This record gives sequence, C-alpha cells and structure tokens, in this order.
Amino acid sequence: MPPPTNIIVNGTFDQQSVGWSGTDIETTYTENAYLGNGSTNRVAEIDGKVGQITDMVQTITISGPIVTELTFDATLRTQNVTIGSDGFRVEVQDIDGNVIAFMDVLPPAIGTYASYTLPVEFTVAGTYTVHFIELGPDNSHGAIVDNIEMMVCFAGPTRIETPEGFKSAVDIRVGDMVVTENGPMPVRWVGRRRVSAAQMAENDNYRPVRICAGALGQGLPRADLWVSRQHRMLVSSPICERMFGQTETLVAAIKLTALPGVHVDEDIAQIDYVHLLFDQHEVVFAEGAPSESLLLHSEALAAVTPEAREELCLMFPDLFAGGDMVQNAKLIPKGRQQARLADRLGRNARPALESFQRAV
Repeated sequence: MPPPTNIIVNGTFDQQSVGWSGTDIETTYTENAYLGNGSTNRVAEIDGKVGQITDMVQTITISGPIVTELTFDATLRTQNVTIGSDGFRVEVQDIDGNVIAFMDVLPPAIGTYASYTLPVEFTVAGTYTVHFIELGPDNSHGAIVDNIEMMVCFAGPTRIETPEGFKSAVDIRVGDMVVTENGPMPVRWVGRRRVSAAQMAENDNYRPVRICAGALGQGLPRADLWVSRQHRMLVSSPICERMFGQTETLVAAIKLTALPGVHVDEDIAQIDYVHLLFDQHEVVFAEGAPSESLLLHSEALAAVTPEAREELCLMFPDLFAGGDMVQNAKLIPKGRQQARLADRLGRNARPALESFQRAV
C-alpha cells in the first residue's frame, strides 16, 4: 500500500487584523512552552484584539475517497481562569462550506494536555478546509493546540479492484474476493509491514518506488501508486515480444525508474507495505494498473516480518520444505534483462503498457 502522508503542513500563521489566517495551521511563534515544545498555536484572540473570533484555517486537497483521522493535542494558556468553558470547535468543510466533520474541544486544566481524534470521511476528491474556531469567553486566554496531523495514504489509499468495486488495500481481509486476470479469487493471506523513517535512513532498500498517475501508459495507474522496490508491475509492449518472445512480462518497480514518472521516493516519512496472497500467483489491479500478488518464492520471505514468516510456514509448509511452490503468473526475466527492457522503453519513449488489453 502507499505511504501515510501528513496533509497538515507545519508552517507559520500570519497575524491579521481579524485573527490568524493563512494556509498552514502550526506556527513558529514561541512564548511559554505550553506543551513542552514551544508551541503557541493559540485558538483565541490575538493579544490586544479582543472581540474578534480566531479561525485557524488550512486548505487541503484530497485526490480520492478516503477515511482518515484528524489528531491533535490541546491545553489551556497559563493565564486562563475559565477552565471548562474555553476551547475551540474543529471543523472540516468542503469547498462549498458544508461541514463534513466537527468536534467541540474544552481542554483540561492548565499544566496538562489531552490528545483528541476526529474521524473524517472524504467521500469525493476535492478541496477542503480544516478550521480551529475559538469558543469561550471574549478574551485572549484561550486554548493552545499542537501536533496537528491528518494521516492519509498518498491522499487516497491504494485501491484494489474487487467484484464490488475498488477497495482500499488496508481494508482487504482474508476471504475477500479480488479481481484478477483469471477472474475473482479469494485472498488466502494478508500481510502488513510498517517501515519507519529510521529504518529507511539505515537501509535505502526500504524506500518505496512512486509510480505517478498515468506513468505506465493508457492513463494507468489512475492515481499515484507506491510499491516496494522489488514489487513487480506488468509490462506489455512490442519490445517485450522482441526481447523475450512474449508480449507481457513482470518487471520490478525499481527497474522501471528508467521511465519518466517513476522514481524512488526520498521524502516519505513512513510506509505501510501490504501483501496479498492467493492460491496461485495472480495479476491484480492496483489503481487500475496490472500488478502482481505476493509470489511465494523463497526470496519473498525477506520482505515480511518474522511473525508473518511463521504464519506462512504454518499455512504453506511446502515452501519451507525446499523449493518454490507457486508458478509465476507471467514471465519474470532476470534482473539484468528487466533493466535492459526498461532502458529500451525509456530511450524509445514507449509506455510500459503500450500493448496492454484487459480482458472483458
């Protein structure tokens, strides 16, 4: 699956005559360390501007339907003497100003803070705004808010095609039916592995490959797609035919970085990898692009956690008895041949899915 991305961007709010405004919620102003880190994102009137309601606003863009959470910490300013009535309302509004999620927050006593979570469902792609609107007495002693985050998977989770329509990879469970080139097939096993920024800093091989929307040709994938380096994507091209005698092959994503719009993402802070296993190696459709399911070859086990390997050993003991138990869904050339194929596609400006024709 694609990496989580914080769509609340840290930055500075301007101090305008009508209160704070701007495009970023978090500020760089510092006064007393209310949350122990110098935070002063004050949801209250600016000092000297009593009588004006503060509305901290950030505009965000969502590329597809998602269900996520807005999280933040809050406390009261040290000057506050109205505990239980000072606070703020959090609202998420669509482009027409309709409120799609909200929460009223009255932070706890001074010197402590609480963490809050607001579930948010974006039903359609578009532009939205997040508001922190002052509540409480008419003074400048209101609340402080910090650590504001809204985590999404690349602004819209990777959607896997199922007989009922597209479904987020994170929502797929064992037994669910997924559309493959061979028709709907049940998922036998789902594996997940979260990779942190520290792990990626220690080992670049953890960093994902980002395949931008449309980069493979024929408008595919339909949205940006993140996969692990060795995750293979389908290539369908006359160049495949000339090189291998077959029109379609599976090529590791890291080899496809020779193509425009495909690159290793160096800016990802964290990523969750999802593995889908079927009774046989399958071609599934991620954001509409043909991509492989987990292939239970021995080397694939290095991509999962020790706990996952133990589970696979129980489910598929033949794999650990020696040899590989699953046949490839398509031809998988050797690594050097994959690199040559991708290089020829790039040099000749040929899309990876030039010859791809999906069976009806």
